This record gives sequence, structure tokens and C-alpha cells, in this order.
Amino acid sequence: MRCKHCNAKLASHDVWCVECGKQTDAVNNELSAMKSFKDTYTKFMPVKAQSIPGAAFLLICGVIPLIILIWLFSGYISLENNTAMKMIINLIIKSISLSAFIPLVLIAFSAIGKHSEYHLSFGDVIASLRNYPKYLVFTLISALYYSLIYLICFGTPNFASLPILRLVWIVLLNYWIAITLPALVLIERYALSPWTAIKKSYRHFHDVRWNVYLLALVLTVINLIAGLMFFAPLVISLPLSLFAIRDYTGKLIDFELLEYHR
Repeated sequence: MRCKHCNAKLASHDVWCVECGKQTDAVNNELSAMKSFKDTYTKFMPVKAQSIPGAAFLLICGVIPLIILIWLFSGYISLENNTAMKMIINLIIKSISLSAFIPLVLIAFSAIGKHSEYHLSFGDVIASLRNYPKYLVFTLISALYYSLIYLICFGTPNFASLPILRLVWIVLLNYWIAITLPALVLIERYALSPWTAIKKSYRHFHDVRWNVYLLALVLTVINLIAGLMFFAPLVISLPLSLFAIRDYTGKLIDFELLEYHR
């Protein structure tokens, strides 16, 4: 492969030209998140029925309780926010409550992270419950991050923040999602701790960060549409999303992005 800008000879895994420093076409071609998703979709759909039992468990034990909690916190459980301390306690209560159920969805990566097949059986998910503490730590790290940026960008009752920081909050929120999604696969692929996997994803996948975010955005829209259709389609869209994240991260690993960082 050669650079289209300076014609320098490049290795097949080079994302940036070693001579002129310009980005190669690899990010938009070989590492395209949408191409990877289409490949996953093509391989998953013919055997989607094999993942319904496992997906049903994730929905019943993880997704539905999360939706109920969010609904309760938004309309029925009123926590005072009239002082900075009460606001922090409020964030802690909500973070811990939600963090108890999120790992019951993320444990699926333990079942699918070490192989390339497209099945998520009920037995695989039950066996993955032993990894609940590991994914709880992962979730709590994310909850701490979200709480901190919320306090910084939205301020407290006694210390208002600048309106522009609301936009900064959105950027930081999405950036964290793009960092942590590949980390979920790295945890299982390399037997890493949650914090180590997050650091490795941050360090090595910088050049494809927007591709990861685009994939996350597309998967979010698909699952929201499935959720609005009385939840039943989620037994298909949820495992599809998990496999799509696994496959794309696997593509980044195969492309040797973990061997260097810009």
C-alpha cells in the first residue's frame, strides 16, 4: 500500500503515513464502522434465533429494570437538590441504583467476547454472571465520570456554571461512550481490569474514535426504535448490537491498532 499524498510505501495496518503524516484511507475503508456493522448484520440475521434466549434474560434482568428506575426517578421518586450536598447525594443514589442493573446487560460481552460465533445462549449468559463484579466496577467508573462532568458542566444550586458548558457536557458524554465501548471487548479478549481496558482503548483507538461513536449512535437509534415497538424486537436488536461492537473492536485489534498509538 502506498500513500496517495506522497507515494511513500506503507504497511497494511498504517493509519497515518510514516513520511508525510497524512491519514490513509484505512479509517474510511478497512476500518469503516458501517461496513463492519453490515458484515455483522449479514452474519447474525440468519442465526438470530440462537440469541433470543440469552437476549431475553438481558432484557428482563437488565434493560427493563433500568427503564423502570429511570421512569421512577424522573416522575415518582423526588430527591432534593436545593443544596450542593443534597445534589451530590442525589447523584450517588441514582448512580448506584442504575449501576446495579447495567452490568446485567454488559455481562453478555463475557459470553461473546472470546469467540467469533453469533449465538448468545441462556446458558452462556447465566455462566457469565460470575463476572458481574468486574462489570459492576466498569459501570461505577463510568458513573463516577458522568457524575463529575455533570457537576462541572451544570454546576450546583449555589454555584452556577456557564451555559456553554452544557454543550461541553454533551461532547464529553459522547466521547466517553466512544472510549468505553471497545474497552468492554478488551476486558475479555485480554483478561484486563476495567480501568486498564479503558486506558488501553483511550490510548490506542484515538484515530477511529468517531467511527466508534458513529457505530454507537446507529445502534442506539436501532434499539430505541425496537424499544418503542413494545420491546419485542429488542431480543434481536440487543444481541445484534453486542455482536457489532465485538466485531468492530476485533477488526481494530486485527488491524494492529493496539501495537502503536499516535
